[in-house]
Amino acid sequence: MRFWHRHPWPLRVLALALAALAATLPGLLWPAAVAALEDRSADLYWRLAASAAAERRIVVVDIDERSLREVGPWPWPRETLADLVERIADAGPGVQVVDIVLAEPRPGDDRLGLAVERARPVLAQLFSLDPDVAPEVGTVVGGRAPCDATAAPSFGHYGLAPALAGVQPAAGHIAPRVDADGVIRHLPARVCHAGRAHPTLALAALQQLAAGPGGARAAAAGGDTAAGWELAPRSGEARWWGPPVSLRARALPGVEVPLDARGLMRVPYRLAREAFVSLSAADVLLRPESLQPALAGAVVLVGSTAFGMADTVATPLGAVASGLEVHVQAMSALLDDAVPYTPAAWPWMQAALLVVIAGLLGFAGSAVLGTPAKRLPLLGIALAVVTLGGAVVALHVGSLWLPWLTIVAFSILGAMSLATAEHALARAQRERLSAHLGAYLPAPVAERLMASEPSGEPQFEPREVSVLAAAVRNFPALAAEAPAQELAALLHAYACLAVEVVERHGGVVEHVVGDAVTAVWNGAGDCPDHARRAADAARELVRATGVLFASRRPVSEQGRLQPLALGVGLESGGVVIGTYGPARRRAHAALGEAVSLAQRLQQLTADLALPILVGPRLAAQLPRTALDPVGEYLLEGVERDVSVSALAGWAELVDVDPAWAASATATGDATVPPGAGHRPAHAGPPAGAARSLAVAAPGGRWRA
Repeated sequence: MRFWHRHPWPLRVLALALAALAATLPGLLWPAAVAALEDRSADLYWRLAASAAAERRIVVVDIDERSLREVGPWPWPRETLADLVERIADAGPGVQVVDIVLAEPRPGDDRLGLAVERARPVLAQLFSLDPDVAPEVGTVVGGRAPCDATAAPSFGHYGLAPALAGVQPAAGHIAPRVDADGVIRHLPARVCHAGRAHPTLALAALQQLAAGPGGARAAAAGGDTAAGWELAPRSGEARWWGPPVSLRARALPGVEVPLDARGLMRVPYRLAREAFVSLSAADVLLRPESLQPALAGAVVLVGSTAFGMADTVATPLGAVASGLEVHVQAMSALLDDAVPYTPAAWPWMQAALLVVIAGLLGFAGSAVLGTPAKRLPLLGIALAVVTLGGAVVALHVGSLWLPWLTIVAFSILGAMSLATAEHALARAQRERLSAHLGAYLPAPVAERLMASEPSGEPQFEPREVSVLAAAVRNFPALAAEAPAQELAALLHAYACLAVEVVERHGGVVEHVVGDAVTAVWNGAGDCPDHARRAADAARELVRATGVLFASRRPVSEQGRLQPLALGVGLESGGVVIGTYGPARRRAHAALGEAVSLAQRLQQLTADLALPILVGPRLAAQLPRTALDPVGEYLLEGVERDVSVSALAGWAELVDVDPAWAASATATGDATVPPGAGHRPAHAGPPAGAARSLAVAAPGGRWRA
């Protein structure tokens, strides 16, 4: 993790790249499933946002249950249908559309054919889009434009009865594109039959409406308006911001109908069912005069909602609906120029949005804003909501169908992936911080601080402890003479050795300041035999530092540099251990008389030329055989005499510095006989023997 900590951006980019791959892969591997999920989500939008305002431009003449009761059961005689067509034509509609397939010849077709020739309605034909279903009923009419790759192939048809086909009426197909869940959301804009493209019913009606009565007759005669819907050329900005495919008709200059790359027209279900203006066919047949104002100038769609008419489909608005609902919705969208489509450049736009979202997430998680990792998923959810809301607004306002699932998935997955990466970085940083904190503070204290909130209040705990205070004698003189690099190396080795020895004996190093080391037993955790452990640690520490502090250069009593040696003071007693200071800069310490006495005893080791001195309270916890009484001393800062002891066998802990011994032998110093390595153990140093003690023990006090 060290590389990622120093270079976090590659990790962030990697996390976002993996999230982008996870978000886009389903759309590449299972596009139909992704599109189905988006379509079903849009169904909810259509149900919630469908307008209940009356759509008066389109009037449905409904062959409903009442019509069947009053006029007669279905199928009606062709004469009755002729009367219905004529009654509607007499009302002066803009265009009349018959959503009923009249493929089989029946009596009265001649009469109906005359009505069709006069009224020029748009009749319905049905094509089979299933290769396993190939009906051949009636005659197919219309289809003046040649086929192209976007026209769905026909495998069979239900056309018009010969008497109706003979008058060459306008016709449109009613073949739907049924999705896997049985819902109709798209219509093939054109179906290719016998090399000609036949428009859907709504497109044929729109073209007939634009042509008007005269134009319709001219189209029937093969005039200029006879040309059907053709592919519109793509140029300029339309290649990017327009739909992948669009249709245009000569009768409608400037009007283009957007399609997807498969030639499908998406049906927007913007109208609630109560918005349809519906008239019963019985009223049109039996009471036409009263209905003329409602039909005049309107698009009149003749269809059926009666039960048993075999015209039941599923739409986003409901599982059971009449087939004419699909065509009413499509016709309304065409009149409003509001057919939804996906821009041809959407893949590039989507890629740009993914980059923008990745940039926002990366910027939010960077050090600039410093959004915590736990809040990044909330940001991802917010971006997903904004994306989904933007898709809804685009569909509602601009009729733009923007596939949103990949972007929403990336917003959430990217945020979670980035949060995971940031959490890993933060965790690694906390672990490093904890390790560094444990290096400057006792490990239990560091763990306690990491688990608590910063505080500016003093936090102390009373404990009965044993304290070890160690320092290097003659170190100030060495610091004044030795190179800084050599001095630093010596201190480093000494500190490592001291920490290792103290911790091996169950203690905790509280402070390392220069050459002074303070350690405590029974402070952070319970240690019943803390006095013995402290004494054992002092013995091992003095013995271990003997080799480390051995002189590397010739020394003499007359020289400025004297041999180094460790002095250790030990004492037990009650202290308080904890932290203090402001929250932004805390300090940890063990405070109490035991600490002060241990430090004073350490200083006294130089005067008495003894490596380890023990205070009275710690001495009381050791066997008498483990101690050599030294005497009572008045220590600095202490108002009473303090009984001081040395550890028995202390002379075995320190060897005479070889360079010092060699120098003393060469100068004939009688106080250090050749081969003398230890000071004899006795109760205390003789009075006035400071110089002899200083020479006899390698820890002698430095004198300039």
